[in-house]
Amino acid sequence: MEQIDPRAEFEGGNGALAEGRAGDAVAHYRRALGAAPDVVEIHHNLTAALEQLDRLEEAADIARLGLERRPDYAPLHVALANLLSQGDDTDGARRHYELALQQDCELAAAWSGLGGILMQTGFYDKASEKYHNALKINKKHTVSINNLAICQLHLGRQHEALALYRDLVALNPEIGKLHGNLGQVLQGLGRHDEAVRAFRRALQLDQAAENVAPFLMQSLMYQCAWDDMPGIMQRVLDETRRRLRDDLPITVQPFSLVGTSADAALRLSAARSYTKHCAGRDTALRERLGFSYMPASHERLRIGYISPDFRQHSVATAFKDLIAQHDRDGFDWYGYVVGAGARDQMTDYFRSQFDHFTDLDGMDPEAAARHIHGDNLDVLVDLSGFTRHSALDILQLRPSPVQAHYLGYGATLGSEYVQYLLIDTVHTPPHLAAHCAEALVYLPDSFMATSRPDIAPAPPTRQSQGLPETGTVFANFNAHYKFDPETFGLWLDLLAELSGSVLWLLQGSDVAMANLRDTATARGIDAQRLVFAPRAPHPEHLARQSLADISLDCRHHTGGVSTLDALWSGVPVISMAGDNQSARTGASILHAAGLAELAVDDMDAYRAKALELARDPAALAALKARVRGNQTTAPLFDTPRLARHLEAAYKEMARCHRTGEAIGSFAATQVL
Repeated sequence: MEQIDPRAEFEGGNGALAEGRAGDAVAHYRRALGAAPDVVEIHHNLTAALEQLDRLEEAADIARLGLERRPDYAPLHVALANLLSQGDDTDGARRHYELALQQDCELAAAWSGLGGILMQTGFYDKASEKYHNALKINKKHTVSINNLAICQLHLGRQHEALALYRDLVALNPEIGKLHGNLGQVLQGLGRHDEAVRAFRRALQLDQAAENVAPFLMQSLMYQCAWDDMPGIMQRVLDETRRRLRDDLPITVQPFSLVGTSADAALRLSAARSYTKHCAGRDTALRERLGFSYMPASHERLRIGYISPDFRQHSVATAFKDLIAQHDRDGFDWYGYVVGAGARDQMTDYFRSQFDHFTDLDGMDPEAAARHIHGDNLDVLVDLSGFTRHSALDILQLRPSPVQAHYLGYGATLGSEYVQYLLIDTVHTPPHLAAHCAEALVYLPDSFMATSRPDIAPAPPTRQSQGLPETGTVFANFNAHYKFDPETFGLWLDLLAELSGSVLWLLQGSDVAMANLRDTATARGIDAQRLVFAPRAPHPEHLARQSLADISLDCRHHTGGVSTLDALWSGVPVISMAGDNQSARTGASILHAAGLAELAVDDMDAYRAKALELARDPAALAALKARVRGNQTTAPLFDTPRLARHLEAAYKEMARCHRTGEAIGSFAATQVL
């Protein structure tokens, strides 16, 4: 019989593993283990080789065999813990990381592993402590630096995360993923020029990386950098379709699809995939919590609103009068603010308007969900959807028996844990209703909330704003990421048709404004005919906006509060009713404002309507007078009316739950 040299086989396995030949390494290690079954280092390396081959159960069995022989071998406890963590056995993983540290408290990988478990369950502060412990041992421990940066982002400490990612890139300049992560932090800070450079470098280093193009696309949108946008957008859409087909987590945020040509079916599939995989990570926690719902013993319905935007934000601007108008006799109103964003005077206003108001900042999702569940709500209404700092990680734990989405995202979330979506028939007509996962609650006018704003008493002069005294002033005060090259080209065509006209926009980044000016110049339009307005307090902004003649809405991602601002300023808005919910908010608003003729069906009608109004000063003046007059008569501006319809909807949701009726779509007016 051939004599096997276990040391030679062990070294052969190590060499094969170093060269990426995990299968050959397994063969070497098994022969070594057969000759020397008590050498725990062989068990350890065989475990690593099997893990590389994704043979996780087999790897875990080998690790356990090794620990039976040497229960004090700390690295093998770490290896087994890593495997158990991948298999969602977080309790087992935690136990083995702790056993490793009992044997050797200087194991950075064990501290890092404990941090990973805490991070997965939303304990970002506690996870940070573990990562700091790991980095005290090994300041170049890449996994700990990366995950600590992720924790810092969740805790709202973007600049600390940025410094960590810069360190990571300096340590590993040839790893594309790290450049991509750096770009994401820069993007979150609004530093899109730097973000684009980081994303492009990431793709240079790893052209196959699928999670970079969606972020690059988003920053290019903010820059209005459209030269290679079609190819990048198509790549994002193609990768999304492929991953959906293969049942893999998508790499694009559903919100990022809003500004693209993605159809309603793809958006629903993407939303379902995103929420499914997010919820899947918390399955064990949700099952452990196992929330049950006590039969309602309170006379007044308890309705909660949860949002990261109870602060100076467009959602708060629209919502603030609505909460003030809600019925206090038949309802108790609960407000929950989430996320690590700023708290300000608007937050204080909401604190005074809700019957009960809780700041959930600093609570992990479990603690936040327990708090909400303890309030024994009838309905919990989400105001954020897929927007930044969303409450989805709390909602998926199902702290309330009935959960609905309203206003903040305004489109399907594709989830099983949000049962209702509050919309209207213009915003979500039948052909789009088929692409919503939720039961739809149809409000009779517009789903859009509006609050009567403060407007500075006297508008400035056109001259003071850099506008011509004569000539049509077209305006669009949306963020530049909502622009698309085709619609911007149409706006430039209007300038070409109308001598002396200008396009009035908000100031953006220097790069974005330069790109827009360059686009105009390339189309033969004097770049000086693009006038950029500096940021101003809201009352002053509304006063100056009255100087505009016509507001031109965006196409894929229409305006919400920006459209309301124009109407409050007495300026008519032309909007196109597109093929997605995000492309129909403007149409919904205009119908409820008594201005349905300004919601057109296509680009040709959009262009024609703009030229018609610009060339007929008398008709435009009459229209502007009607915009102002409708502020006292149209349903859009009747906030008490909207409050009553929403309350009727909440009553019906609660009734269906209490009686055990099947969840289904309904019109709120049916139960008024």
